[in-house]
Amino acid sequence: MKLSILGVGGMGAISLSKLIAQIAIDKNLPVKSTEIHGMAKKGGLVEIYMKINEGVSPYISQRESDFCIILDELYLDYGTVLVKEKHGLIVLKKDEKEMIASEFGDVRFANSFILGKFFKKQEIFDKKSIIDALKAFKRPKENIKAFERGLE
Repeated sequence: MKLSILGVGGMGAISLSKLIAQIAIDKNLPVKSTEIHGMAKKGGLVEIYMKINEGVSPYISQRESDFCIILDELYLDYGTVLVKEKHGLIVLKKDEKEMIASEFGDVRFANSFILGKFFKKQEIFDKKSIIDALKAFKRPKENIKAFERGLE
């Protein structure tokens, strides 16, 4: 699987990629990943490219990603250039961020929410492996609930 993640510095894009990588490693799948955040600071673009169970390089060309997780709608056009097909776009919408902040008291649970949206489209990971990984977080109940909310 080729996966791109686009986010904004401070939104947890790198944490999300590390979680996905850990879930893959726990399933004994090889993971190659690269982060491009260079001079990005809070509010700047963060790009992450991952290959799970394929290839020797994390590099992904335009139109090669199976999925692109977009944590800020501002980067939707850019994400569209990365995916093979538009159904591979997984976007965290502004109203979803607001719902997460309202329902869970913290927008940081949005990563668990979008993980649920990603889970519905992919075929490598099973639900149990994701929930097991979320149990290691500081607030596992809320993270699992946000993940399940993303499944709706």
